[in-house]
Amino acid sequence: MNPLAGRRGKAYVLDCVGYLGIAAATVPFGLLARNAGWGQEQTLVFAMSAVPPVLATLLAARRESGPDAATWGKRRFALRVSAADGAGVPFGRALLRNTLKIAIPWQLGHAVAVGAAFGGYADADPVTIAATALTYPVIGVMVAGVLIGRGRTVHDRIAGTVVEATAADVLETAR
Repeated sequence: MNPLAGRRGKAYVLDCVGYLGIAAATVPFGLLARNAGWGQEQTLVFAMSAVPPVLATLLAARRESGPDAATWGKRRFALRVSAADGAGVPFGRALLRNTLKIAIPWQLGHAVAVGAAFGGYADADPVTIAATALTYPVIGVMVAGVLIGRGRTVHDRIAGTVVEATAADVLETAR
């Protein structure tokens, strides 16, 4: 098992608490939309469900491409994201990394939930069925990437990034 796997998992859980805060902050808008009758259109509901994952993705990309090179969770657990060559990660690459890590899996889950709410299973809707079939394997591949080998996930490999211990933590561990 990768030695940083436990810390990465804890950091992700901490980050997800913040992402849940983003989702909770959008509830009043969802209630207003429902009361306005917008909740009857599946495409609109699916599009509106993308707002929290997009905001979380943008926030994570901004943090990982910034001076700390880490989300709040990574910073708390002495981790940082860098380019594979050790350089800082530009915003575009951090955005790619976090789109693959946050937005796509989260929105796949929304596709399942929204599809189910609109009768997708009863109607054998191919989008709902495909999203259901993809969701857990995507998450499994991501988790396996953190646990196995050097801990380079699919999103790290595609974006050309690595998650590593901070310099201060490396020095402390070496003592």
